[in-house]
Amino acid sequence: MADRTLSVWHVASMLVSTSCGIGFLLGTGELALHQGMAACSYAVATAAGLVVLACAAPRFWKAGQSIWAHFGMLYGPRISQQVALLSLLWMTGVLSAQIRGASSVLALSGMPQTASIITIDCLVIGLSFMRLSWLSGLFAFCMCGCNAVLAYVLIKAHSLTAWVHAPASFVESIRAQPDVHVGLMLLSVVAMVVCGADYQQFPIDARTPTGARMGCLIAAAIVFAVGFLPASAVIASASMWHLGSLPDPVQVVPRLLILSLGTSGRIAAVTIVLVLLTTALGSACSILRAMTDATATLPYGARLPSVIHRTLPICAATLVAIHGQSMINTMVTLNIVYLAAAAPLLGLTLFGVQIPDRAARHSMLAGMIIALTCLLIEWTRTVHMPESIMLAIAWPCSFAVALRFRTPSNTSSGSGIEASCWTNTHPDNYSASAPSPDSNVVRSSG
Repeated sequence: MADRTLSVWHVASMLVSTSCGIGFLLGTGELALHQGMAACSYAVATAAGLVVLACAAPRFWKAGQSIWAHFGMLYGPRISQQVALLSLLWMTGVLSAQIRGASSVLALSGMPQTASIITIDCLVIGLSFMRLSWLSGLFAFCMCGCNAVLAYVLIKAHSLTAWVHAPASFVESIRAQPDVHVGLMLLSVVAMVVCGADYQQFPIDARTPTGARMGCLIAAAIVFAVGFLPASAVIASASMWHLGSLPDPVQVVPRLLILSLGTSGRIAAVTIVLVLLTTALGSACSILRAMTDATATLPYGARLPSVIHRTLPICAATLVAIHGQSMINTMVTLNIVYLAAAAPLLGLTLFGVQIPDRAARHSMLAGMIIALTCLLIEWTRTVHMPESIMLAIAWPCSFAVALRFRTPSNTSSGSGIEASCWTNTHPDNYSASAPSPDSNVVRSSG
């Protein structure tokens, strides 16, 4: 069974720290320059996902394992390997956000962009060999400090009421965004919060099922409130400090934090850079350690040296980071790839449709290949391929493959699947969809 040691407030604080990482902070500020309060879509979607997670929290608590660990138990190790590969995909988006954010902060000191990215990559690889559990409190303190400074920015700009009225402004701004994009962001982020083992692990480890649910609801309220703070501060100060003229829009929030403490001069700049770098590097290291473990579970992965397990994800995340897409859109796009491949199997299982191992493997593989092909076409700018097209092609094909290989014969892995609950035969596998070699490692999705 899972260790039932987390109180309500521990569950809430861990979920908030997982949701509000450096990618969330800098990415929201980046989008706020051009989208206004609509940049808060990611935060609102995350808060909505936490509310949905609260509804499912007692079931996860009772099972003692994540839904993807349950799927691995049902369909065998091949499905576990495919889930590990999908986990690598969406974690690549999260890691790329940390790398891009940290390198942009480092570039504020005058270091060339290429040199800053290489430096951050080397630091992340080196620090990932160290135990980082003791830094969890420091990360939380750094993020709280950044949010406090952003609140001070609003006070200084006499715009604190803008934060209070931010939800209403968000509703107005979101109407100007394409409905399909907004819907896909909401769907992908909610799905990742509910189905991601990095989120599920905290309700599972709560002391009681009621505590698990309350922790999720408290976290949702905090994320919803804090989620409007970066955009509110950027909008209130953009014209006053000419933030739109920055060469890299990712630097908007770091520059805003530095300028708000301008009376301290160089000391303020160094302090802000160190705080943001520490937060980004810590999040990146924890993600890389999880990706390292996931890489080792792939076929032939265990035969590779440990440094290769770290280097390959870093290279992939760096390529994504330099692609040029906004930080939040990058994370959302790779979430949608995960959703395109995994949602059909998830839906069939939860609705009690019995399929054999072979059908499950082929269904997920078909969705993954189609989603990656569409992503490659879009990123190489061969043809414009919106995320909606990706899902419109991947989902029907995955369902068709699953039903094509479905047989009426009894199988050991598909029978008896119930949508209401699942057994707790293998609780040690509860983190299969986002493996980590160190249970004390700080986890962050944003």
